[in-house]
Amino acid sequence: MKSIVNIVNFVRAVEPRPGRNIDLKKPVAEQIRLMKELGLRGTFLLQYDALISPEFVQLMSECRDFAEVGLWLEIVQPQVEAAGGVWKGRYPWDWYNDVGFLIGYEPGFRKALIDVAMDKYRELYGKYPDSVGSWHIDAVSMRYLAEKYGVSACCICRDQVGTDGYTMQGGYYNQAYYPSVNNMFCPASGKDTQINMPVFRMLGSDPILAYDYQIFRYDSERCPTLEPAQRGSNSRWCDWFFDEVMAEGGLCFRYAQTGQENSFGWDRMKNGTEYQFPLIKKLADQGKIDILTLGESGKWFKDSFELTPPATMLAQKAWDGNDLRSVWYSSRYYRANILWDHGVVRLRDLYLFDDRYKEHYVDTRCDTHACEFRNLPVMDGAIYSTSDLPAGIYLTDGVSPIRWDSMSYEESDSHAAITLTSAGHSATVTFGEAGVSVSSDIPSLSLTARFDRDRAFGSFDTADEQFANHNNSKANITYISRAHTDKNEIFLTFDGFEYSLKATKGEVRDFFDIASENGDVELCFPHAEKNR
Repeated sequence: MKSIVNIVNFVRAVEPRPGRNIDLKKPVAEQIRLMKELGLRGTFLLQYDALISPEFVQLMSECRDFAEVGLWLEIVQPQVEAAGGVWKGRYPWDWYNDVGFLIGYEPGFRKALIDVAMDKYRELYGKYPDSVGSWHIDAVSMRYLAEKYGVSACCICRDQVGTDGYTMQGGYYNQAYYPSVNNMFCPASGKDTQINMPVFRMLGSDPILAYDYQIFRYDSERCPTLEPAQRGSNSRWCDWFFDEVMAEGGLCFRYAQTGQENSFGWDRMKNGTEYQFPLIKKLADQGKIDILTLGESGKWFKDSFELTPPATMLAQKAWDGNDLRSVWYSSRYYRANILWDHGVVRLRDLYLFDDRYKEHYVDTRCDTHACEFRNLPVMDGAIYSTSDLPAGIYLTDGVSPIRWDSMSYEESDSHAAITLTSAGHSATVTFGEAGVSVSSDIPSLSLTARFDRDRAFGSFDTADEQFANHNNSKANITYISRAHTDKNEIFLTFDGFEYSLKATKGEVRDFFDIASENGDVELCFPHAEKNR
């Protein structure tokens, strides 16, 4: 199975945040030096202010033999003015969503902003870029980049809630997917709604800890990602990450992105970068990973898959002795996560993908500092948890969560199966492309949800305190507004959109409480059944 690592460093020419006196050129020069010394390939994505800076353009000329140069599509003052607009930011680069990102502008003007960057890029390099990236890029802009400019690949932020004012929760969890024309955060269900430019998820999230670390604060380390300025500075954790994530599972391929934006400064990213880059080189020399540019990864993906394939990301061995294990499954119809927590197993996350559900910014601009990209939640173990109540759909004996003795894992075709054993009994949870099933010899087995109802249904009034940070004190979060059951089907309403899941085996008793049929449960998603 192919295991792809992208080294993606993105480059700004200005850092206006108060208290940050950072040499922005040094991190780029040091990244180039290390990549050249080690013979590593990678990608540099230039923000428009760097693209028009002779200093940074000169730096890019020093790595043309081993790195591709693309565009980082956060928006800056000279770009807006070159497109004929008026800059309304606080600084020449402003991270607020209503000025610093494409979504802050009307759809027509977004295209003008892209044109300005593309024209400048072509003036410098004689062609259009193969790759682009940003923390987020709306569906209108993604379609324009794919259809007018033939961009091969795009990268966006990992899942997170509120951080820096960007809520991106419920997406295809890792690897890459073809986005929908209606919602860049949703995999297209078929070719008729598909943007033919794969989107790769950035930052190398820890498959156990990154999802809900804002609630549970597993330890005192930084954000649990491969970023060299974050947990990626911990050499032992990096070793664990590459042993687990890049050596096990995957279904279609394994993937991780590392690298760092220059605005963290070299001092903060130095240790992590100087450990990770040689480690990545060693793994590549051993044939364990393939180091590709972002553009090369996109071309390989398009050659390999006509539609978004199912993918997994897992950690079967706990980090640092914690008895936690995790399996993520994503397809073009849903994503789910199984968490083993000291023998208790819960479906920590379940989101449905329906590309009829539109993102907020397809037709209108974002007029708030914070933004939100979502899909359709059934269970969200990050937003619906408290520190005392880990939210999830638990495997119970009809009354209490079952405590299991062992967990094993197996993949075949498009399926991932987690088998649990305890006291002579067993249960197997199987993720398939369009549904989930549970098969057990425990007749009383049930799937029972435990969660904080205020956090699920919108009475949660401390979201900013728990999820936002110093860069933005707001966290946009939409909640389920209605849940009801009818004829063995669970119906939910989220953001004005109604969707459902159906038990074809088992009895739906409540949201979310399903009694098995002599140990068996089968769940299907009506939208997936219609589109297969």
